[in-house]
Formats: sequence, C-alpha cells, structure tokens
Amino acid sequence: MDNFNNGRLLKAKRLTTTLVGFIIIIFTYLTIGDNENIIKGLADIVTSPSVLITDFLVIGGLGATFINASLIFLFNFILVKLLRVKVSGLVIAAFFTVYGFSFFGKNLINILPIYIGGILYSKYEHINFKEILPTIMFTSALAPFISEVAFRVEANEVSYINAIALGTVIGFVATPLAKKMAGFHEGFNLYNLGFTGGILGAVITSILKAYHFTVTPQKLISVEYDMDLKIICSSVFLLLIVIGWYINENSFKGFGKLLSDSGHKADYVAKYGYGLTYINMGIIGFVSMGFVVAIGETLNGPLLAGILTVVGFAAYGKHFKNITPVLLGVYLASIGTTTDGFVIALSALFGTSLAPISGVYGMFWGTVAGWLHFAVVRNIGVVHGGLNLYNNGFSAGIVAGVMLPIVRTFKEHKDQRRQKYYLKKKELYTLMMKEEDEKEIQKEKESN
Repeated sequence: MDNFNNGRLLKAKRLTTTLVGFIIIIFTYLTIGDNENIIKGLADIVTSPSVLITDFLVIGGLGATFINASLIFLFNFILVKLLRVKVSGLVIAAFFTVYGFSFFGKNLINILPIYIGGILYSKYEHINFKEILPTIMFTSALAPFISEVAFRVEANEVSYINAIALGTVIGFVATPLAKKMAGFHEGFNLYNLGFTGGILGAVITSILKAYHFTVTPQKLISVEYDMDLKIICSSVFLLLIVIGWYINENSFKGFGKLLSDSGHKADYVAKYGYGLTYINMGIIGFVSMGFVVAIGETLNGPLLAGILTVVGFAAYGKHFKNITPVLLGVYLASIGTTTDGFVIALSALFGTSLAPISGVYGMFWGTVAGWLHFAVVRNIGVVHGGLNLYNNGFSAGIVAGVMLPIVRTFKEHKDQRRQKYYLKKKELYTLMMKEEDEKEIQKEKESN
C-alpha cells in the first residue's frame, strides 16, 4: 500500500508538480508552434452542435481544445475540493472520462445545466451534492442535447432557455435512473451512465422528433495532430507510472495481485492504494495507445477520449489482463467486415467497459463480449440520434444484460457436471475402501 511517511507525500507532490510542468511546457511549445487563434477556436467549440462524432480538434484546433478540456478539468477539480469529496477510484474514473470527452462533445457551457439539475435533485432529496457528484460528472454524456437545442437552429433567447431547461431536467432525473439501470447489467458494464444515457437519450430524441426537431449526425475527425497527441499521452502515462512507483515505495510490489482482480465493482484505490493504481493507469494507457497504433490508426479527439477513459477506469475495474480479451474480441469481429479502422479502434477502447466479464468468467467469455459489442455498437446509435456520447456504454449495457443469463446457464451446467463427476469419484472411492475393508476382515477371519 501507499507510503507517505517521512515527508514522502510532500516529495510526491513536488515530483508531480515538476513532471506536470514539463508536460505543460511540451504542450505550450506544440500549441505556439501551430500559430492558432485560441480565442476563436474556443468560441467555435462552445457554439458547435456536439452530436457524434464532432472532433473539437477539427472545430477549434489543438490549443483551444486543450484549453476547453483544462477548463472542464479545473471546474470539476474545484468542485471536488470545495465539497471535500474523497478521491476514490470512481472519482478518478469520472475525472479522466469527462476530461477525455472534452476533446469531442463536452464544453463548459453544455455541461453546466446538467450540474444545475444535479444540485436541484440533491436539494429535493435532501442529500449532499457531493454524494452524487461522480454520477453527474458522468451524466454530462448527454451534453450534446444542450448544444443541439441551443445552436443547431438559429440561436436566440428561446433556444437558449430551452437548452438550459432540458439540461436541468437531464441532471435532475439521471441519478435515480442510474440506480435503477445498474441492476440490468449487475455492474458488469463499467459505464453504467452510458447505458442510462442511452435509455434516457432515446426517450428525449423521440420527443424531439415528435415536434419535428431533426438531429443530423456528422463525422468530423482530425488527422493532423497524431504525433503531438502521442507525445503528450506518452508523457502523461510515464508520469503516472513514475509517481505510482514512488508512492509504492519505489517498487511494483503488489501489482501482480491487482492483475488477478476480476474488476467487478472494484475500487482499486481502496483495495490497493494510489501507488499501484497510478502504475496500472500508466501501463494501461500505453496498452490502449499501442492498440490504436497496432491497427494503423492515427490519434484524434475521439480516440484520445477512448484512451483516457480506459486510463480513468484503470482506477475502477480495468487492467491489462481483463481488457485484452475484449480488445481481441472486437478485432476478431471486425475481420471480414468493411468497417474502417477508426470505428474498430473506438469500439475496442470503449468496449473495455465489459472487462469485468472476462475478469469473472474468463478470457473466452471476454472475447465473446467484445465480439458482440462490436456488432451491437455499430447499429445502436440511431436510437438516441448520436446525442449520447457514451454510445459504447449503452451498447455494453445491452451486451452485458443479454450475456449474463447465457453465461451463467453454461457455468451452472458445467458446475453440475463437475459436481456429478466428483460425486461419482467419491462413490467409487468409498466403494473401493469398502471392498478393501471387507478383504481385511476376511483375511482376519481366515487367519483366526
């Protein structure tokens, strides 16, 4: 577990500050070298409809996109500090997921009404807002609804009011819905809010269509920042490993135990400490980026979101061993199809939401889960009109809910066969011992 004795906590903070400063210098150099108009880029990001798939790197450029992501990260960080929220594995997962999707789909304007709705829900239920903050952070998956209503048609005061009202309603109803939906997949889909968002998004989209509000999907994907993103990502992942190694007493001791964890409802911070969790996050970041590179794809906003989401959930259920079968399943499912590499990479990265299935039931079922996810996710987006950013979480919830009864049927049958085998073996053993006893008795009688 973590070692913060003898001033090591202060040293860890200094190490973190130094390495983060180094990463900021790299980012600043890359941004200035690109001669971007960051103010205009930010304005374009904020006012753009954010329906799937809208890569903010195309809309606003590298500098403006990173500023947008940083503002959202800072906003959530301040909330966590002000509310004194304990930084658990789930909170880390929420931070990285929201930060990742700040590169496509989320901005500080379209997430705010959802947070307002969450605050109103906490007041209505007389609970502390910090108890549902991670849920509200994830609920920002539906932020494109706000942008779509506010900016898809000619922007005016009415469209702004409608967008704010819709976002507030989404934030208000998300928490009770998420609690209910979690039972469907029993925690085997790590992106529960993706599943919840898909259901809620389908309802809202249907209502909008009933009043002739048409959602037009789009596909804007950048190709020009591949090397920049690889440099920044590699720096961050290495930073996580170095800090984790230092906190874990300058060692990787205990990491093997983390890799043996199923990942089902597992908060790695609580179970293994920050040190091993950070190491796991850094390693799984390199693995995720390596998968994208291996299939020949360039990094862009959506794929960066996928990688950062995997990294975030390396604090809450994912590790190298339980995501590999899912990645393999998605890749195998793509063979023989005409699907482009971008969709394969995106489906695989977000499909690792099903990692607990391979963790609990083994590599075979994890691979099957990845295969099914790839088949489902390509066709499920039409249900919510592309306005649920966690479309893969929606798909994963459906796959997990369908798979679990089937997997358990086979497992129970296998267990019954194994039990019958052991019973027969026990009966045979008992019979043999009985025969031996009878022979011994017979020998004693003959000797007498």
